[in-house]
Amino acid sequence: MRRALPFCLLLCLPIAAQEAPIPTATDLPGSPFFIKKTWFIGGVGNWDYITIDPAARRLYIAHAATVQVVDIDAGAVVAEIHGFREAHSIALDDTGTHGYVSDGPADEIKKFDRRSFQIESTIPISCSPRSIAFEPVSKLLFAICGAGPASPDSQRVIVHKPSTNAHAPRPGENPQPVSGTGTSHVVAIDTETNRVVADIVLVGDFRFAQPDGNGQVYVSVGAVLQDYVRDHYQGREYFSPRIAKLDGPAIAAEAERHREAPAPQAQTDSETLSIDWSHQDRPNPLVHFMPLNPSCTSPQGLAADSKDQRLFITCENQRFEVIDANSGASIATLVTGPGNDTVGYDQDRGLIFIANGAGYGSVTIIRQDANTDSFAVIQNLPTRGGARTIAVDSSTGEAYLVTDFQGVDLTKAGGIGSLRAVSVPGSFQVLVIGH
Repeated sequence: MRRALPFCLLLCLPIAAQEAPIPTATDLPGSPFFIKKTWFIGGVGNWDYITIDPAARRLYIAHAATVQVVDIDAGAVVAEIHGFREAHSIALDDTGTHGYVSDGPADEIKKFDRRSFQIESTIPISCSPRSIAFEPVSKLLFAICGAGPASPDSQRVIVHKPSTNAHAPRPGENPQPVSGTGTSHVVAIDTETNRVVADIVLVGDFRFAQPDGNGQVYVSVGAVLQDYVRDHYQGREYFSPRIAKLDGPAIAAEAERHREAPAPQAQTDSETLSIDWSHQDRPNPLVHFMPLNPSCTSPQGLAADSKDQRLFITCENQRFEVIDANSGASIATLVTGPGNDTVGYDQDRGLIFIANGAGYGSVTIIRQDANTDSFAVIQNLPTRGGARTIAVDSSTGEAYLVTDFQGVDLTKAGGIGSLRAVSVPGSFQVLVIGH
């Protein structure tokens, strides 16, 4: 086995290189970006989103059952927040006082103090949240619970009688890959009372949420097939990938009107606005949908330019989309690296960073020219495999990624075919990107 393993590695490396050639750094005016520092901070388990607090110089990392808090001046963990089954996303309020963490398996949002790093309260919700976003105008925290995974047969289902939010594939048009079947929940939480004020059910696989700071929250939505019964006819509708725009102040106002209205006696939770729009085919004042360019299959991460009203969206097929945040019109389409996931935006410098975590790992850096409304890839920076989540510090221009080293578990009996990749203990790290 010792002789066969090196031979396999030598044989497989050229094949991997053909599938995903290692990018070279493009010459930039001045100096290119590079990995300036690597901080080995340890910890075990998988990780999810990371969030930066530039004012407090803190980086928050959702890492398995904990949230690691890293001092970005010292490059070291200064605190760990415990008490989660699995932490997914961290959102910070606009007062510098509190933060929120989505605990997916527990169906909870946990609120913590950003000075003591202690959990202050637990907010149970009706579903399993992943992405969360704090909207500063309405003071609402939005928790996103995506649709369930698609069955193997779902992509072969014939589409019948689409509504205005869906469409049957046109001649010559291939449907986008379906990521789920059914609906998602958008849960709004009043951060002043720690109460759920609205629970909205919507068709689509809702994924990453991003506020623009001006009252709107944008969410990337993957394609789904939705069962329905209409006019005594049962069928399925195909809903293509799109972007949802949530109106924070409007949702807060509607929830307040609902709370003050007399409640029916049979209603168990009269203070929570519950809306089921899973079969809604009419526009509504709270949530607006914008279609995506068909070249964007399975949208993932999202960032918002509130100044110029632009949305930046990563797509699973190594595409990057720029759309108008008001009309949804396509502005630009660019090619990124394999495994593109999250996107970070440095508005002060007009730079967009896309974390590509598959293969060798890379970051695609795009320059925005607001004067001409144009976008261009200026660098593909090799990073490390698995570095798929990113946070950008606009105060310094630096970006942060997290990943680990993968090894092989040699403690298990069996041949080469049974080898399993595992994280190397103590290898979890933060990569600091700068120039």
